[in-house]
Amino acid sequence: MKAYKFFLLATALLGGNALAQSNDGYGTTIRVPLVVNSGSYATTVFVRNGGSSDANVQVTYYGATGTPLPGPRPCTSLTVPAGTVVERSLATLCGITPAATSNYGQLSLVEQSPENIPISAYTRIQAVSGQGFSVEGYKIGSLIGGPGTSSATGLRRQAASPGYQTNCFIGSVGEAVTVSWSLKTANGSLLGNPQVTNLAANDTLRVLDVFAGVGAPAGDYSNVQATFSETTAGSNPGFVAYCTVQENINFDGDFRIAKESDPEDLRSKKVGVSTSSPLGGILGLLSGQDQLGLYLQHPDWVQCRITGANASQLEMRLEDPQGNVVAGGNNISSFQKVYLGERSTRNNGVNGLWVLKVESRGLLALSLSYAVACESGNGSNPPLFIGHTPTEEF
Repeated sequence: MKAYKFFLLATALLGGNALAQSNDGYGTTIRVPLVVNSGSYATTVFVRNGGSSDANVQVTYYGATGTPLPGPRPCTSLTVPAGTVVERSLATLCGITPAATSNYGQLSLVEQSPENIPISAYTRIQAVSGQGFSVEGYKIGSLIGGPGTSSATGLRRQAASPGYQTNCFIGSVGEAVTVSWSLKTANGSLLGNPQVTNLAANDTLRVLDVFAGVGAPAGDYSNVQATFSETTAGSNPGFVAYCTVQENINFDGDFRIAKESDPEDLRSKKVGVSTSSPLGGILGLLSGQDQLGLYLQHPDWVQCRITGANASQLEMRLEDPQGNVVAGGNNISSFQKVYLGERSTRNNGVNGLWVLKVESRGLLALSLSYAVACESGNGSNPPLFIGHTPTEEF
């Protein structure tokens, strides 16, 4: 019975403030990575309409392989009036009755009105005792796990009381995906054997006791990391990976989503490089000034540099959305980390378009080809060519 309770709580793995969920949580397609209904646990779903018209929401449950209800299962659609929240149990919404083996998987919420009406979702997984977990819904475009390595950290296994066990999950999103993953010590040494998981679209794999899952030697472990990367041949589908650390007496658990240091998202690259104009031509100056746009997210630290053989003949400056010079200037082709300021001190607290201006230092040349690379803590788009003026402005 203890093992059964442990499994049920392990699947209810998303806990409150540990979710690492951005407050940018509205979209027209929301995916909840985990919902569960069993003999001991039930899920309640809350959907809010952030728009000004009624939202018509299509709901689909995707049961994990190996559960009593695997695959897609249409649920009751929801009508959510503007500015209101609709509450439904998973059992009522999708007809998923308790079973001796836990039903668990993902929940998709798609707003289908003619307008784009933003919705958000939150779920509560709760036992009869009242103990439970919170599961936020993610807008579908934020689930972008890709070929870059993502990691969940602080994983643990301990035999002595109270006992700890770590379970990891991989979920596909809309497409079939192949994910390679492994466990490593804090200093990066491999534990056990690397694994490869193939998932059909919208499926979920759970690995109970992930240390046993990779064949790690027996014993206790702490401060271990699980790393994941998408290795699907010929494509780059998204996926979501996460782990829980479970305490085995009170069945307390927590959630650790696998995070990417530089995700496959050209809106928020930590290192952005621009080498071409919108028409595909190589960036280059005969005269005048090029302007390149950066959507920066202040407060942040940013550094930029001109690269290539002609860097020493060029100069640049970075301006905020109001045209104030923040870094660079005459005869400067690179600048080290500069602080963009607190939220309220730039552009009235709104993320906006910053402009990197590049021009010749006044030396004669037929053409000065170049590239620009910028790095930021919060991420930005690669510098985007947005215009050219025939005269220099420095």
